[in-house]
Amino acid sequence: MAKKFDLDEFLGYETYKIVQVRDRRLGILHRLFQFAILIYILFSILNSQLYLKKEPPVPGAVRITLQAPPTFTNPPYCIGGELPCVYWGADEIHFPNDAAGVAFLTTRATVTRYTAPENCNFLLPSSPEDPCIFNAKTSTGQIITNKSYIADIENYTVMIEHSIRGKTTSISLRNGLMDGELISAIDGKTIKSWTNATRIEEDPRANGDIFSVKQILEAADVDLEAPSFAPAAVEGELNRSSGVVIVIVIDYENVPFKDNVIKYKYLPQVIDGAEYKVTETIFNDDNSYTIKDRHGIRLVFQQYGQIGEFDFITLLTNIVAALALFKFAAFLVELLMFKFLPQYEKYKFERVDDNDKALRIKPMNEYITECFHYTGIENGHRRLTHLSIRIAKQLGEKTTNSFCVTKTVSG
Repeated sequence: MAKKFDLDEFLGYETYKIVQVRDRRLGILHRLFQFAILIYILFSILNSQLYLKKEPPVPGAVRITLQAPPTFTNPPYCIGGELPCVYWGADEIHFPNDAAGVAFLTTRATVTRYTAPENCNFLLPSSPEDPCIFNAKTSTGQIITNKSYIADIENYTVMIEHSIRGKTTSISLRNGLMDGELISAIDGKTIKSWTNATRIEEDPRANGDIFSVKQILEAADVDLEAPSFAPAAVEGELNRSSGVVIVIVIDYENVPFKDNVIKYKYLPQVIDGAEYKVTETIFNDDNSYTIKDRHGIRLVFQQYGQIGEFDFITLLTNIVAALALFKFAAFLVELLMFKFLPQYEKYKFERVDDNDKALRIKPMNEYITECFHYTGIENGHRRLTHLSIRIAKQLGEKTTNSFCVTKTVSG
């Protein structure tokens, strides 16, 4: 006889039963683990700002300007040093002064003027053999400024203006509307900080952050009087002579618990063994060339970080993912219960019917007798009904059922 198709059987699914552990020791441990996990979840959500929909900022413009100090000094390296010093203006030191995202500050320079030979124009050579082709190595030059250091460069001030926007968010800000810090690369301490109030107090007309060249060097742990380790540096040459490269990362992040309020940090880092040189060529009206050989400080600004806006779906997703850790609390308790506690052999599973509210585990000082009762004939086979009967430790009570098995679970 063909078996009747059972739709309920076909569409049945598996699920877990609930087990209640009635042991105060394990219960206390379980609650402690849950509490610790809850604290960890809350700390992670708040500290990592997991309630925000984050994205990398879209870099805007980074503008750098240089300003000379109100009064000049005569620094020690200009007094009896290996090279003489010259005092240049800010526009002459900062070359080129209209670059975006980068800046070059001259610390050592040589200026040479090359005059064209008679009947020659350096701009009109028409053949490879033309004697009027300009070559700084073979042409006769007149030194205007000998190799010299730029005096008092550490006291010049730099103003930085930068901006960012979001790609999928509505964030769009310039640094004048944000709080910022200059962070030391050595110990992570704040060398200087800015707010709207401090910017106005320092210079009401300034639109950006102002700090001295000395503060930048200090934050990047650069000493211009230290020997240079650049491959092209001559023996004993100083960083002031060879030049250095400093990368300054501007790291943006949200201010905790404030909607669309962004802060940033300047994180400078020197590139070890890197020097920097720029040659400026100027063609004069008298058909001559002026060559300025510059070495100095190369500043490279990079905009990074994570910015975002509050998003409920993002928060909900992170909470649901974090709540999975509560399963770990149960795992730890079960591991202790079945592997490490002295009474681990006393814990047994009690079989109950499907309609019971919970499956319980308990170290019981009693016996369980499992009996199967013949209740009739079904489809040519004996039909058995399983019962779980709890019997007191005293064995005076007996069952009249014909097929029973007694299990000992006592301590």
